[in-house]
Amino acid sequence: MKTVTYLVLGAFIILSQPARAEPSINDMQGCQALIDFLDAKLDQTSYDSSDVAKVQDGLGAYNSYIQNEIVTPGLLKFSNGDQGKASKLQEQVDAYKSQVVAGYNKRYPQNRLFMDHVVALNNCTQKAVPQGADLEALKTSMETMVAILKAS
Repeated sequence: MKTVTYLVLGAFIILSQPARAEPSINDMQGCQALIDFLDAKLDQTSYDSSDVAKVQDGLGAYNSYIQNEIVTPGLLKFSNGDQGKASKLQEQVDAYKSQVVAGYNKRYPQNRLFMDHVVALNNCTQKAVPQGADLEALKTSMETMVAILKAS
């Protein structure tokens, strides 16, 4: 139980600090895959629906932040502003995310969350931290995930 408490404290310390370096698209597509996996996994669980909604709201906000602030602009920059090339690159990103989600499903076939998921999400927040309402939604999401795990 102490580990959970320290993890939560660490998460909030990390979430309250700005990201140190510009996150890479490669890192962030892995984080988006984790979010996609968690979102789908939550739909299969028997957790309280209000808890699931809180977690999914925060995950959705974080996913949108990653896509809109990091991935899409990064792909446009990489393709020198060519929308067509950026769209093709986005298809590659989406294909890679699908492969990562399949790997998560193989590793975690159970219909429940694990502390590994919170740790992995926390690792993502070390690379890219949203601001304002998105940050608050993400904090609530992580707090709720930890509460769900403590109650399990």
